[in-house]
Amino acid sequence: MIKSLKSWLNEQSLNFKLSVSILTCVGLVFLGLVFFISEKSEPIIKSQIEDVAQKTVESYVFDFNNLIEGTEQIILNTKNTLVQAKKDKAIYFQALLNSALTTTHLKISNAWIYVFSDEDVTNGILYKSILQKNGEIDFKSEEISDFYDKFPWFTEVPKEEKIFWSEPYEDKNTAQTVITGLIPFKFRDSKVFNGLVAITVNLSNIRDSVNDFSFYETGKLLLLSRLGLYVTHPNPDIALKTTIFDLAKKINLPELDYIGNELKAGKTGQKEISSSTVFDEKVVVFYAPIKSIGWSFCLIYQQNEFLKPLHHFKYIVFVALFISIILLLLIINKICKHSTTQLSALGMIASLYGSGNFSQVFGEEPSSKDVKIISKALADMRKNLLKHIEKEKQNAAETQKNASELEIARNIQNSALSVDFPQNNIFDIYALMKPAKQVGGDFYDFFYIDDNNFAIVIADVSGKGIPAALYMMKAQTLIKNITKSKIDIADVFYKANNELCEGNDSCMFVTVFMAVINLSKGEVRCVNAGHIPPLLFDGFAYSSLSTHKNIVLGIRKNIKFVSDKFNILPDNRILLYTDGVTEAENSSSKFFGEKRLFKALQKNKPNPKENLSTISKNINKFAQNTAQSDDITMLEFVYKGKNIENLTVAADLNNIKKIVDFLKNNMQKHQIADKNQFKIVTSAEEIFSNIVQYAYDNLENKKISITAQKENKLYCISFIDTGKNFNPLEQKMPDISVDIKDREVGGLGILLIKKLADDVQYQRIENKNMLKAYFKL
Repeated sequence: MIKSLKSWLNEQSLNFKLSVSILTCVGLVFLGLVFFISEKSEPIIKSQIEDVAQKTVESYVFDFNNLIEGTEQIILNTKNTLVQAKKDKAIYFQALLNSALTTTHLKISNAWIYVFSDEDVTNGILYKSILQKNGEIDFKSEEISDFYDKFPWFTEVPKEEKIFWSEPYEDKNTAQTVITGLIPFKFRDSKVFNGLVAITVNLSNIRDSVNDFSFYETGKLLLLSRLGLYVTHPNPDIALKTTIFDLAKKINLPELDYIGNELKAGKTGQKEISSSTVFDEKVVVFYAPIKSIGWSFCLIYQQNEFLKPLHHFKYIVFVALFISIILLLLIINKICKHSTTQLSALGMIASLYGSGNFSQVFGEEPSSKDVKIISKALADMRKNLLKHIEKEKQNAAETQKNASELEIARNIQNSALSVDFPQNNIFDIYALMKPAKQVGGDFYDFFYIDDNNFAIVIADVSGKGIPAALYMMKAQTLIKNITKSKIDIADVFYKANNELCEGNDSCMFVTVFMAVINLSKGEVRCVNAGHIPPLLFDGFAYSSLSTHKNIVLGIRKNIKFVSDKFNILPDNRILLYTDGVTEAENSSSKFFGEKRLFKALQKNKPNPKENLSTISKNINKFAQNTAQSDDITMLEFVYKGKNIENLTVAADLNNIKKIVDFLKNNMQKHQIADKNQFKIVTSAEEIFSNIVQYAYDNLENKKISITAQKENKLYCISFIDTGKNFNPLEQKMPDISVDIKDREVGGLGILLIKKLADDVQYQRIENKNMLKAYFKL
């Protein structure tokens, strides 16, 4: 079949062959383009729908959370008012409960206060305000002797002073599904709880809203309680009757059990499920917890609905492709008719030339200007090729020799560079080198001196080729071996320099920067021998590190080298690089330069690998395919610190919540007691407010960095800012014995911090304010 097809094609005219070939190529390009777009569009469309779905769930969570928090605030306000009372008064309680019923956006069934005796919680008086359908409020009180019988779920309420929300239950008076939020209270001067204040919320409006929701016409929203009970579900046999865990066992669907545990742990996410009770097919479940109450929302969406827009798109593209091919066939056929017999003859001659046979020449009179040009070009090509072949024979041996030496030099250079980057939770490191065509002498290195000290090195050897590569290997080996002998870093350079000067008849030299980092303290000792100063990221921006200017290695013996010392904090970075970075050229012979490097670093990525990749991409974009004249070598060290977490935010009072959330997450991780959490969070809020109000004024780039660290039974929070020199501890403390009308403004915040913290310290380091507060646990 294939043979007969080839034979048939060989018999066709050049015009036909060109038409078929061009049309086939164009058709394949179109098909490839359609396939490419389809493949690329599918994840994009799916990702967009997933993003919208997740944000929809989080929006419902946000709205419901606000409603719950508003209701909780009413409960707390009522409880705080009761705390001021000495005993129960029916009229006083009626006013409180009536006010609570009319100050929330949720549909409230009733509000009540239960005052029980000291001896028995089940005996007491229940004061209750009930919101009637006509909007009127009915208040009543009654003596209770069987409180647990009236409210069976009360046995689950923890005996502590915080709001507890019940699971959904049916109100016996209204036959409506409700939930109750309550909190115990003490009357003034009482040392034990005297009663409960509670609000009962009717879930009918919320359930109707959730049941009426649809996502892209088919998606369904479900509401789950704290214990995983389906508050809403399209199936009435499941709603308010079954938990997600029971349903998972019933229909043997472990994915449901996974989602329930994720929500129970307070996590947000999505999960594909092979089937569900909402849709009898594959679905994707988007879920998010309502943290204030422990409930959660789940959005169920059919998986096959993701690809409907893509299928419609493919149909349109294929119709357009078919019409385009028909039109192209007509156009190509017209163009190809201009092919001539002489073109075929010229093609045969060119084919012979391509195979090395130069015996044939084109002797006919050209039939057109184009054919004349081609025939002349073939004749000139024949003449030049014969000359070139002769010349190539003479240069082949020399070229082979040079290529062999260049390959040896490249192998030497590559063998010196380590690509096994250590895994350590205290730091992260990455390096890369993009060699130039002409082998140079750049190298980087990194190694442990001991368990607590880590060295990073970057260097640039003068010269090119094998001599530079060998000198590079010698310098790298010397520096590494001498450093591991654990002598002072300045002495390392003294000894390495003397060794490199020995027998250096070619007068080669090497610029080197080396730093040794104490991993537990963040202390850095470094020596710069004629190299470009590294860049230091202090948590706010990159800046050039100021170091002593020592002579390069290999020039003169017995030179004393001066080391430098500085400290780095968590999230600080050290970026080492060679001049191949800043001196990368474009087609206009302009250098990449430091300004473009700093601009690229403004988009710094969270890990050094991505950061160096970003810089490399910026250099490539700037060079515009211009040949690289020098090696481009970079190494970045990111210090994370030991048991330290940090956060940087803009100096804006609106960011207090971010600070509080950061500290709460950190303290929960370290299991800090609630009473200590209160002191720490309150102190942090006051410190942050003081910095915002007094340290920056109208300065730009106002940022504040906070770190949290727990060591044994001590917890420390540190605030760092780049504002003006401001020591809040030197501010005059207010005299609290003076009447508030005559007291001077200010100072109360610092006084509060000193009262709450066990120790407060201030330092001004490298044009930054650092305030530390210590708390004994």
